[in-house]
Amino acid sequence: MNTFLFLVITYVMGFLTAIPIGATQIEIAKRSLNNHRRAAYMVAAGSVSSDLMYGFIALFGVAPFLRNKTVIAVFGLAATAILWLLAFFTFRYGAKKNMLELTHTSIKSKKLSFVTGFSLAATNPMMIFWWLIGMKIIKDLDLVSDFTSNINLLFLFAGGLGLATYLFTLTNILHWAKKFISNEMMKKVNFGLGFILVLLSFYFLFSSLRTLLFL
Repeated sequence: MNTFLFLVITYVMGFLTAIPIGATQIEIAKRSLNNHRRAAYMVAAGSVSSDLMYGFIALFGVAPFLRNKTVIAVFGLAATAILWLLAFFTFRYGAKKNMLELTHTSIKSKKLSFVTGFSLAATNPMMIFWWLIGMKIIKDLDLVSDFTSNINLLFLFAGGLGLATYLFTLTNILHWAKKFISNEMMKKVNFGLGFILVLLSFYFLFSSLRTLLFL
């Protein structure tokens, strides 16, 4: 086994997986742009923790129930409710007179931020399939012949590190970029983030209802 190449490819896969814009990235942006970088770090940490949880489920096969379409649909409905709540608070914050001094407890609290990141990621059990797909890619590249317990842990470590690297890098970039953003621009950005959260919520809602109606 080429351990170095195995770790590098797994790390890159994790990094690329975190790039698409989702609710987690939006919550990170809200905190980073409002000078709450540590809270943004906690959102990232919560999200990665949830992703690793699904990684353990995928690699060690302790939750086959997640393959059930009804369970996936219920997770989608939970995601819809969470996203609606986050969108409500996002629009509410955007209406504040000075966005550059946004200090609401739910935004700056590290504990609440961790729970937010974990909850958002936890409502996406499809992450379990990312780990399974990643395993297949590694096997197809002949980097690993058999996923033993030790290799599973290395796979989780490298993939999780890739996920965390992107999210923490995003936090730092946005925290730096806020220096060049005016209060009015911040309001527009915040409402834009809220709008994206609403769109994401309807995607989860329609997807879940379609699954439940055609079971």
